[in-house]
Amino acid sequence: MNKIWTVGTILQWTQQYFIRNGIDSPRLDAEILLAHVLQKDRIYLYAHYDEPMNQPELVAYRDLIQKRAKRLSVAHILGEKAFMGLDFKVTTDVLVPRPETEMLVETVLEAAKDSAPAIIDIGTGSGAIILSLLHFLPGAVGTGVDISPKALAVAEENSNRLQLADRMNWIESDLFTKVPAQTFDWLISNPPYLTQSDMQQLQPEVRYDPQGALYGGTDGLEVYRRLAAASPAYVKTGGRCAVEIGAGQADDVIAIFTQEKAYQYDKTVKDYGGIDRVLVFTRKE
Repeated sequence: MNKIWTVGTILQWTQQYFIRNGIDSPRLDAEILLAHVLQKDRIYLYAHYDEPMNQPELVAYRDLIQKRAKRLSVAHILGEKAFMGLDFKVTTDVLVPRPETEMLVETVLEAAKDSAPAIIDIGTGSGAIILSLLHFLPGAVGTGVDISPKALAVAEENSNRLQLADRMNWIESDLFTKVPAQTFDWLISNPPYLTQSDMQQLQPEVRYDPQGALYGGTDGLEVYRRLAAASPAYVKTGGRCAVEIGAGQADDVIAIFTQEKAYQYDKTVKDYGGIDRVLVFTRKE
């Protein structure tokens, strides 16, 4: 006799299966994937714990389980990721937005509230950072720059989904090389900042992210050097620059930006784990 799988029994089995395969959040991932298959909220699962699953649901769920066991992230499996309370399409052509990057958005929102800034986002990827800013700053306009045309296609789709396309301009460029001469109130960037050593210790899930969006050169600082050298021509006097950094990089990145003499260091913002995460600079005369 075939076993009858209920919502509760399939969740319990999947949790143990994920544990055996080294998944960090086995129960949560099992619930998110099952809720997706059933097209319900996660809370539904607990209210229908004894509900039997039909064969098409089991087949669809098994496919997702196998992908997760191969360490494809939930975001990549489902093709979307929540960030700043908004849903963004993601693919393996873009970096999955991290919760700590919300600190970069929140820092800019706090400083730019009640204004209508022109913002340029270098290395925009999925567009999550710049589009979140435009969503919460109704008067803002944005320019998203990325070297990858595939990433820009994802970003543009996200701008359409969020009804922000009329306030966004997308440019395929290696940093500023193809950005027309103009100045912005804010330059923002979450550049690649992993070192060579970091790249050798990546979690399996992160290996599905585009490596160019992760690797910042041998010491992780290569893109910061290029940003600090090229960006002053694109930031208004009195304008601001906010960049995300990796753990332990604050002093080095501050030195890189201030030695160019175009920027004054303003502040360091820590993430919720107490790690220096965002640096803010002001464009000097």
